[in-house]
Amino acid sequence: MNRRDREKLDREDVERRDADGEERARAPEGPDATDGSTAASGTDAGADDSQRLSDEIREELAELEALRERHLRLAAEYDNYRKRTRRELGEASERAQGELMVRLLDGLDDLERVLATPAEATTVEALHEGVELVERKLRKELSDAGLERIEAEGEPFDPRMHDALLTVPVGDPDRDEVVSRVLVNGYRLGERVLRPARVEVMKYQPGAGDAARDGAGDGVA
Repeated sequence: MNRRDREKLDREDVERRDADGEERARAPEGPDATDGSTAASGTDAGADDSQRLSDEIREELAELEALRERHLRLAAEYDNYRKRTRRELGEASERAQGELMVRLLDGLDDLERVLATPAEATTVEALHEGVELVERKLRKELSDAGLERIEAEGEPFDPRMHDALLTVPVGDPDRDEVVSRVLVNGYRLGERVLRPARVEVMKYQPGAGDAARDGAGDGVA
């Protein structure tokens, strides 16, 4: 190898070393550089997540507080409504009772006048007629208020409407469990039974004659 060839090799070696130095200068200085960037990015992301979670918790707490206040307000309004409704119903009941009492006072006055009549100044017939007039007036006032007499005689026995006090045997099976006589009238107000009719009920017994119908019954049902 002559001198020229050696100089060429020396120049190539110098150029190669210079190129390696530039590459090392451009490359990161080590693993710490990359790790530092990643750590900084992770810290920022964690801070954002924590802030977002805190905001969501504050929103949930605010919503819960609003719901609690709404519940308390509705509970107070319902309690006031319940008290007001109870008071109004009580007042309406008192008014209705008062109005009925006023309508019955005329009949009571008539009855007092009949009783105030001296016995020697009247007859049994006149007294009976006076009581009958009072009875009709009172019944009309009660009927106008919604009171109804329960029809019972000749009707099938209904434990909701009738209270059987006596039974009487009959030989006709078609008349079994039929009311034969009303002992005390029953009344209802609308669909509400105020007092059931106290009645005598026929009971089918083979061989029993119709004469038993006219008897006094066989006792308490």
